Order: sequence, then C-alpha cells, then structure tokens
Amino acid sequence: MALLAPPRPSARRGLTRRGFLAGAGGAAALVLAACGSGEPSGGAGGATRTVEGANGPVQIPANPQRIVCTDFYTTYALLDVGVTPAGTAQATLGGVLPAYQQAYDAIPKVGTPTTLNFEAIAAQGPDLILGTLVPNLPADLGAQLSGIGPTLLLPSAANPGSWGERALRTADAVNRLQQGEALKARYEQHAGRIREQYSATLARTRWALVRGSAGGVFFSDYPTSWSGVVLADAGFRFGAFAEGKTGAGGRLSYEQATQLDDCDVVLHLADTTGGVDANTQTLLAQPAFQQVRAVREGRLFPLPNYYCSHYQQGEAVQSYLETLLPRV
Repeated sequence: MALLAPPRPSARRGLTRRGFLAGAGGAAALVLAACGSGEPSGGAGGATRTVEGANGPVQIPANPQRIVCTDFYTTYALLDVGVTPAGTAQATLGGVLPAYQQAYDAIPKVGTPTTLNFEAIAAQGPDLILGTLVPNLPADLGAQLSGIGPTLLLPSAANPGSWGERALRTADAVNRLQQGEALKARYEQHAGRIREQYSATLARTRWALVRGSAGGVFFSDYPTSWSGVVLADAGFRFGAFAEGKTGAGGRLSYEQATQLDDCDVVLHLADTTGGVDANTQTLLAQPAFQQVRAVREGRLFPLPNYYCSHYQQGEAVQSYLETLLPRV
C-alpha cells in the first residue's frame, strides 16, 4: 500500500474510534461498525473483521494492503489519509484536487463508477474493494465484486454534503481513522476562524451557489450540497430560495433567476482548476441571469472545487472563500 505524507496532527483529538463507531450506529446510518477482529485468515491480510456495509455485514481484512476503489469519492478520502489505492474508477465530476493530480494519474484505472471493468479490478489483486452505491449501478454489483475480493460498499447519501461522514468511514476501513479525525478537526478549526474573523461580513450578506443545466434551466444549490456544507459550516447564510432546504439543489428556469435577488454574492460552478462547463457558461450569458442583483453589482465569482467531496478539498474551498470575503 503506497503512502503519501500523512496530514499534520490536529491540536485536538476528534471523534474516538469507539465514539465514532457507537455514535453512528443507527440502521439508517449503515455504519462501518467494527465487530472485533476475526481469526487469522489464509489471505495476505491476515486477521479480518466484520463491518456493516450498505447491504449488511461483510468481512474485510483488518489491515488491507491493496485497495481498489470503484468510485472516486473513496479514492480522494484515501489520499487524504496517506493511502494510495492500487486501482480506482475514473473521476467523472469536478476534477481532481491539483495537489493529488500526479498521484491520481499514476493509479491504474478500472473504468467509471457506472461502467466498471471487472477484469481490470481483478488484475490489481485487491484484498479490499471499496466504493459507494451511487445511483445507476447494477443491483448485483456487490455480488459481482465479492467474487473478486472482499468488498465494502458504502450507502449513497441523500445529501451530497455528507461527504465528511463517508470520508471517516473510508479512513476507518483502512485503519486510518485517527488521521481522518485530524483532518476533520483541522477543517472545523478553519471554519471557526472564518466565522470569527468575518463575523460582520457574514452577518450582513447572503450567498447563492449556482450551476448550469440543459434545457433552459439551472440549479441553485442548498446548504447540504457538495460545497454548500462548507459555506454553512463557516457561517455563511444562503438566500431565501435555498435557506433551510436539504438535498443537492433546486431547479429554476432562466426567467426565475430573479429569485436570487436577495443574495449579495453568487458563486458559480467551476472545476478544481477554475474551468467552467458549457451549461454554466450558457447560464452566465443569459440576459435574465445578468439582471440578478449580485451579478449586476459585480459580485458573481467562480467557485473552484464546487463539487467538494473530501476534507482536503473542503479546506481548499475555505481558503478560496477567504480571498472573496474582503471583497464583499
């Protein structure tokens, strides 16, 4: 198992392993609850343990060495805690954090999350296959993967902003929960500094997150969306259209863009390097969108890492927001 440099220690300990596993133990949570070490197995991993996956209990190596990820969410969470997978599904959303691009490029690819190459997975000799039950996957995916090696699939979340919980579960699956907790603590401390330093600005402003779509509509995303949760954690307030809502976001026609007029700042979708997709470019060019108050007044900004999905990326969003706050 290749290792990256571990994250720097946090000033305070986050959730303990016992607290994490006990606190998230509800049936809806489908936690990675360790049930104790098993007897040594004949595989390379030695001892095993039983954990709860999306479809019930599964047995995985207690110390997995060759991990293949069937999505890119778990890949990023592994890189966050210093573990490089032996294989990964191709990233299909939002781009890779630039600091991870070189490491990501060197990982053998095994298809996309919805079109996995099972032969490529098997070729990596995994002792753990790790992924998430994202939409549009075959119903028998778990069974197919289990025929290759021990498989742990995490449940898909209703709110995309729950990536932090998934990141901790991923870290725990590879015995890196302590490092995951340190990242979580550092992220929370960063959010606290933003709330304190920019309290006056945050109190007088409302913010919107937008991304283009096809068919003459766009989405205004909620505080529980990918990067919406980062803003919410740091004390940002959303406009009336999004405030208090859960899920990813709400659909608006171009003509309904004036529903964002109570927002003082509008942030639009950009990938990890600042690139803007064609649908969002179309949205930004719409006369109706250009009449939104924040846009007219020059407070429309791209938000790189819009599709935030792991703690290091969350901190990248926080750092970017700190560059904008003095300007509003």
